[in-house]
Amino acid sequence: MTNGVQLIRIARLRRFVGVFARGGDRELTAEALNELARADRAGGFTGDALRRARQAAQLLADEETGEAGVRALLHLGSLCLDTGAADSAASAAELARERAKALPEPVQTELTAGATLLLGIAQSQQDDVEQARTNVAAARDLLIAARKPAGAALALVQQGLLDVVTERSDGAELCFLYARDFYRNAQLPLASVEVAAVAARAFAEADNWKNAERWFVTAVGEADLIGAHQLAAEMTIEHAAELERIGQTSEALRLANDGARRCARLGDDAAPLRANVRLQLARLVEDPREALLHVEAVFELALALRDAATLGSALEVLVLGIVNERFPAGSWRLVERFRDRLTGAAFDALAAAADTALAELRR
Repeated sequence: MTNGVQLIRIARLRRFVGVFARGGDRELTAEALNELARADRAGGFTGDALRRARQAAQLLADEETGEAGVRALLHLGSLCLDTGAADSAASAAELARERAKALPEPVQTELTAGATLLLGIAQSQQDDVEQARTNVAAARDLLIAARKPAGAALALVQQGLLDVVTERSDGAELCFLYARDFYRNAQLPLASVEVAAVAARAFAEADNWKNAERWFVTAVGEADLIGAHQLAAEMTIEHAAELERIGQTSEALRLANDGARRCARLGDDAAPLRANVRLQLARLVEDPREALLHVEAVFELALALRDAATLGSALEVLVLGIVNERFPAGSWRLVERFRDRLTGAAFDALAAAADTALAELRR
C-alpha cells in the first residue's frame, strides 16, 4: 500500500517529469520516469509502469546515453516479462547486451550479465529451453565473476527451474542448493528460504513428489527459524494442498489444521490465506457439521475480500456436499442464503449459479 510520504514523492516526480520534458536533462527525466514505473509496478499498475518504462527507454534510445540507456532497457525488459510480452523482453535484452559492450569495466560485465539473464528468462517463456539454458548459464558465470552473489543466485534459480522442466532433477537440486548458498553469502536469509519455496512448487508442478516434499519441509522449517511466519503458513497450506491432490488425506488434514493455527497468529494481511485453509478444511474434515462451519467461514472471508474465485469454490464444496449426501438435505437453505448475499454484493454470475443449483436441489 502506498503511504503518505510515497504519495508526496510520486507527486514531485510527476512534476519533475513535466519540467524535464520541456527541455531538461534526458537522464534525469528517464530516472524520474523509471522511479514512477517502479511505484506503479509496486502498486499493481503494470500497464502504467510499462508505459513509463518505455518512455524512459525511448528518451535514452541513442548509444551516447551509455549506462543509463542500458539500465533503462533492462528495466523495460523486466516489465515486459511481467506482462507476458516475452518477445519484447527478449528484444530489449538483446539490445541492452549489445550496447553494454561499449561500457567500461566493471559495469560492462555487470550489465551484460543482467541482459543475458533477462534474455534467458524471456527465452524460457518462449519455450526455447536449450537456448535459455545457455544464456542463463552464461549470466551465472558473469555474475560470479562480477562478485554479485545475489544475481548469481537468481541465475541459478532460473537454471534450476529449467532443469525441473527438462526432468534433470539432480541438476535442479544442485542449482537450488548453490543458489541458497549464494543468497546466504549475500546476507539475504529470506531469499534463501524463498528458493526452497520455489523449488518445492516447481517439483510439485512437475509431479516429482519426492523432491517436492523435502523442499516443502525445508521451506517451512527455515521460515520458522528466521521468523518469516507468513511464508511458513503459505508453504504449510500449499503442502497440504499437494497432499490432498495425491490422495494423502489424513496427512493433508493434519497440515491444513497446522496452517489454520499459523494463520490465526497472523494479522489481517493473512485473510486470503485463512480463506484458503478453511476451504481445505471444509473438504477434508469428516464431521459434516464442522465442514459446514468451514464453508460458511470461507464464504464470509471471501465476500469481505471480494474474491470471486474463492466464493465460487465455497459454493461448489457446499453444493457437491449436498448432492453426495455428505451434508444434510436441509443444507440447501445455506445455498439460498449464499445466493441472496451474492446478489446483494453484485456477484451476479455466482448468484445465478447458486440459483440454478437451488432449482436442482429442490427437485
